[in-house]
Amino acid sequence: MLSFKHFSHQKYHDYLIIAHGLFGSKTNWMSTAKFLSENLPLEIIIVDLRNHGSSFWSDNHDYVSLAHDLIKLSKNFSNRVNLLGHSMGGKAAMYACLSNPEVFKKLVVVDISPINYSVSEFINYIELLQNLDLNRIQSRKEADNELQKKIIDKNVRSFLLQNLYLQDGQNYHWKINLESLKKNINKIKSFPKVQCSFEGNTLFIKGEKSSYILEEHLPIIKKLFPNFFLKKISNAGHWPQVEQQDLFRKELLNFFA
Repeated sequence: MLSFKHFSHQKYHDYLIIAHGLFGSKTNWMSTAKFLSENLPLEIIIVDLRNHGSSFWSDNHDYVSLAHDLIKLSKNFSNRVNLLGHSMGGKAAMYACLSNPEVFKKLVVVDISPINYSVSEFINYIELLQNLDLNRIQSRKEADNELQKKIIDKNVRSFLLQNLYLQDGQNYHWKINLESLKKNINKIKSFPKVQCSFEGNTLFIKGEKSSYILEEHLPIIKKLFPNFFLKKISNAGHWPQVEQQDLFRKELLNFFA
């Protein structure tokens, strides 16, 4: 079962489920969820996807499975549900809407396209995390020092290390299922072949400096999501919700209002 947390608006009449990206968790979206619940008539549900955070671990980690999890959760609500997904969560949200369009109302896809990506830096991150000797690590700072030799960007290291936790005050463990993610990395980079489309209003948000949504991707986006809008967030990369928080939230307010 997916682990989730919700934020309620006093007069909400709609739902929005938020799905994080690879190595992320619902914790990343807490402040955005709180902001949206205070400014829109929505009940916000943020989830930990399988093999992440507090949710269950599984050998299966593909978009059919991830979408099934979101669909199963969404069917618990009386109204059609809005979905927002970032990166891997964006692909899961897209496939959920394409495979069960009657369940969903609006869709927001953050910095990802419905395509197969040939390369990914994420496999390197998985291997670096696996190579950390958690029996020897005494603190998160010590783990950060080890990763610093291979990952220069402090923000990326901090993002990855949010998944490290101390169990019973003794040994460090990972909240993410590194073995399953590594085994399924080619499925995470890909996107299932589909013949249908989602007619609901769909907002694609692209970080200006990111290459995950390119001009050449727009025809396939248009085919699958005919009622789509594309908004670029200036001075942002793959994490516009963090890098340009105010601009990102403004686009969400405009879209859902």
